Amino acid sequence: MALTCCVKSCSNGSYWLKKWKSQLCDVCGCLHKEKLCSCEPPFRLFTFPTKIKNPERREKWKQLVGRSVGSKLWSPPKDSRICSRHFIGGEPTLQNQLPTLHMGYEGAEKRVKRMTLFEATKHKPTKKAYAKVECTLPQQDIVFAEPIYASDPEVESMPKPKLTVPWIFTILALFLGLCNLLSDQKKKIAKLQAEVDSLKKTVNHLKHKVYCENIITTDSDTSFYTGMPSKGIFNKLHAFISPFVNRRWTGLVSVSKNVRKFKLSRFGPSRKLTSKSEFLMMLMKLRLGLLNKDLAKRFDISETLCSRIFFSWLRATSTALKSMVYIPEEESLIGSKPLRYRQLHDLHSIIDCTEIFIETPKDMYLQSATWSDYKHHNTLKILVSCAPNSSIVYVSPAYLGRISDKALTLDCGYLDMVPFNKMVMADKGFNISNECAERNITLKTRTFPNVNVEKTKRIANLRILIEQVIRRLKTFRILANELPISLVGHIDDIVTVCAAVSNLKEPIYK
Repeated sequence: MALTCCVKSCSNGSYWLKKWKSQLCDVCGCLHKEKLCSCEPPFRLFTFPTKIKNPERREKWKQLVGRSVGSKLWSPPKDSRICSRHFIGGEPTLQNQLPTLHMGYEGAEKRVKRMTLFEATKHKPTKKAYAKVECTLPQQDIVFAEPIYASDPEVESMPKPKLTVPWIFTILALFLGLCNLLSDQKKKIAKLQAEVDSLKKTVNHLKHKVYCENIITTDSDTSFYTGMPSKGIFNKLHAFISPFVNRRWTGLVSVSKNVRKFKLSRFGPSRKLTSKSEFLMMLMKLRLGLLNKDLAKRFDISETLCSRIFFSWLRATSTALKSMVYIPEEESLIGSKPLRYRQLHDLHSIIDCTEIFIETPKDMYLQSATWSDYKHHNTLKILVSCAPNSSIVYVSPAYLGRISDKALTLDCGYLDMVPFNKMVMADKGFNISNECAERNITLKTRTFPNVNVEKTKRIANLRILIEQVIRRLKTFRILANELPISLVGHIDDIVTVCAAVSNLKEPIYK
């Protein structure tokens, strides 16, 4: 149900409040809807007084709104509100109970003045007022009535009875007073306890915020801890990715209309880390290859929470940055081609396979399927393709380490993405000349040194770019070190994020 302001020419409503809450705060750096944000909303919505508690004030609000249905006075529905823009001081108070500002129709000022004067003159005369009137009468006009019967002297001489309160009522009054005092003290203690809890949360938030601000102070620190070239890029990527990390459950498709759907707020306990600290922790794990226990000690959280934060941010970052690893248009490739590659007009990309060490699986079949005779270790293999400007244009899904380079290239379908009449450079292990010929693609590989030494040397000097790109990719130590079995299922997201961040760096050759 959308709540709207019922005053004419006023468009304030709950839609704009929700839109404001989903925006980033310029002061705190977080979303407006989070508890840590102390910014005031642009306006507030107030409900009409009810018919049971305050019917008179409800009728006055309806009259001041100035709406009508035919010849009858308009009655507000459940979703009608009046925003703070129409109240003096921004809210209804004891002094200003009626909406009097910006009512949006002709004659509103006259109606407001008439209603205000009526409120000012609506006071019944009190006893003091009657006393003042009696004192203003002249002394001659006051007539005193004499008593008809004389007073009884015996009655006047009798002692007046004294009012005595039983002791049980005195004790009961003391007991009630002590109970009220204890109740007030309990309320004060609860209020102070709530303030203490709030201050503790603020201290923890500031502690993590200070840690994040202290650890990346310069561009050099940002490059070392996150792999990004500058702190400005880190802040912009965080602002772009952070709205996708909040968990929102939109509900199941059901025939029942009474299914609960949670869309607006984040349920559960409040965050122990700021959004920027969580983003930094995920990048530190990728860049430095740190273990969860080390990160948990650094950020003062549990290992379980550290793992959950890492996987949540990894999925969101991979989804947001996978568009940065793409095959560009032909004009872009020609315009960004370095000087040393301009003699090869048809060169499209350079490809090579790289292997990532993993822990030894327990399953015997997986041990055999992931064993690499070249590395003498259990590995996963991926195909990496780079453009002449040293940007990564394609990363294949991870395959078991026993697969050959030719089988991997044909299975991932990269050759189908290369345009016709283009050249692809590869190592001599890629025996795919027939497959490239079927697709009108020129394959340029190294020949044996005893055949043509100069040609082999020239091709090797040009093909060395893919080795440099892979070495830059493996500056993320999570790919250079042995990958735990728990992360093997997320290897595609990890490689995508690392490749996208590598593309943010300057080209190797200009």
